[in-house]
Amino acid sequence: MLRNTLIAAFLFCQAAAYGQQKESPARIPVEQINYEAMGAPMPAMLLLTNDTATAVKTKGRKHKKQDDFTLSPYNTKMYTEQHFDNKANLIVMMFNPTCGHCEDQTDRFIKEIALFKKSKLVLMANLGMKSYLPAFATNHHIAQYPDVITLGVDSADFIKNTFLYQALPQINIYSADRKLLKTYTGNVSMDTLAQFIQ
Repeated sequence: MLRNTLIAAFLFCQAAAYGQQKESPARIPVEQINYEAMGAPMPAMLLLTNDTATAVKTKGRKHKKQDDFTLSPYNTKMYTEQHFDNKANLIVMMFNPTCGHCEDQTDRFIKEIALFKKSKLVLMANLGMKSYLPAFATNHHIAQYPDVITLGVDSADFIKNTFLYQALPQINIYSADRKLLKTYTGNVSMDTLAQFIQ
């Protein structure tokens, strides 16, 4: 008797599972975007910075109101891709603030800062590197270039979506309409990069 009851319960469970499979709606596959491919759109950006002295510059005028950025409980500014809507190329350097090659590349950018008329430079580190940013900013005098350079940590998987895991730093160059123009890994000469700086 117990055996027949267990068999009946097993068959009932199988039938219920089969019925559930038939009733579930078809799943629509989600298109995966390869953000590493040339011409790919720039992924969402959320850059957290410690710099509270710099005003965000958008649409030709400086904004200093609370509405122009969101403050976290840690007195950190949060910048999104809209803050970098400068109608020119955007250069994003993914780096480690303790990496010698990354420091050398930053020095190259600063030495040629006069090339940056409209283009912006975003220096983006992994979230775990946030404690190293103040020393990096001080050593490279980042605060002297608030209209050109924004330094912070990734908080929206930008690095996860775009990093090639080949060498540091990685420099992604996005067009004015935020399509990927070029990716460089390792040290890059300013002669090579100058063609993309507006």
